[in-house]
Amino acid sequence: MESCCGSASDIHVAALTIWAAMGIGLTTSLGHCIGMCGPLVSTFSLAQGRHDGRLRALLPALLIYHFGRLNAYAVIGVAFGLLATAAQATGPSNTVRGTLFLIAGALMVVMGMGLRGWVPTGRIIESSRLGRFTGEKFMGLVGTSSLAGRYFLGVANGFLPCGPVYAMAIAALTAPTPLHGAGTMVAFGLGTMPVLVAIGLGAGRLAPALQRKFNLVASLLVIFVGIEFLLRSGKMFGIVAGIKWGFWPVF
Repeated sequence: MESCCGSASDIHVAALTIWAAMGIGLTTSLGHCIGMCGPLVSTFSLAQGRHDGRLRALLPALLIYHFGRLNAYAVIGVAFGLLATAAQATGPSNTVRGTLFLIAGALMVVMGMGLRGWVPTGRIIESSRLGRFTGEKFMGLVGTSSLAGRYFLGVANGFLPCGPVYAMAIAALTAPTPLHGAGTMVAFGLGTMPVLVAIGLGAGRLAPALQRKFNLVASLLVIFVGIEFLLRSGKMFGIVAGIKWGFWPVF
């Protein structure tokens, strides 16, 4: 049955994607994010400490910062969800959604391989001229002491070029509604928060060997979701009849 919120099967897929996004956020934060965003968060915390180094003052500053980051992710999710909704209005639902799942699945497999370093997507995205420019501007603002400044600094962090963020934005292309697209991105951001808040509070980092293991898990999760999207695309085009885990139908 169709509704303003999408069909029941579409919502089921979106819910699974949201949970997968949170898992990807958690495992990514233990590997990739420690190396990529960890220095940014640590620099922000050190700069905030110049105003007030007490834990009870630093924690709210970090939470405001990450709230801004989550809001940026939500905007990205809504934008990609709107793009998907607009695409679906141009033709037959199964054809358009099958194409969206095909594009998203293929890109997510590539992005997942990039997280592991098997293809150079990370270097292209995060070491680009845009990445260097926005990173430098970000670092120039980390000493802000106002609530608005901390919030918008987090927003800026959310829009920094980042492979895992781009992978989740691609996943949002399959969302049945813009709200589900935002949910995918916010779930990813929530998954990254525990580790990044701990880093901001001065917790020790994981050993590089453990970071690499978590990077592998995160990359495999992204690839797994990408393959699942490709299989769903195959079903919508009538190529795949269905997938079962034993006697349990997956879709």
